[in-house]
Amino acid sequence: MQKKQAEREAAEELRREVEFIIEPRRCVHIKMPSELHADFRIFGLRKKLSMQEMFIEFVRLITDGDTVLHNKMDQLVKKKKANRIKKLTKDDAENIYDYISNAHKEST
Repeated sequence: MQKKQAEREAAEELRREVEFIIEPRRCVHIKMPSELHADFRIFGLRKKLSMQEMFIEFVRLITDGDTVLHNKMDQLVKKKKANRIKKLTKDDAENIYDYISNAHKEST
């Protein structure tokens, strides 16, 4: 009985491995600064991991609900919003300046 169970488990493991190999994949293209790319690649080489393996694991951790990575993404959202607000503030200042400048020209 245990032998059959072991054979079933081995067959299931083999099936999962085959599915992983033939599983349809999506190609992802991203741009990143050259220096960051080089550092990431070196990190992977030291760990004997490809960039693809690292990205897949990173995505798997996020989608599985890793709280540390979710917190990091929340921080990124806040940073992005703060940068957007800074940009809006600069744009708003330029718009106000243009409005005042044009209003002054029209009144003279």
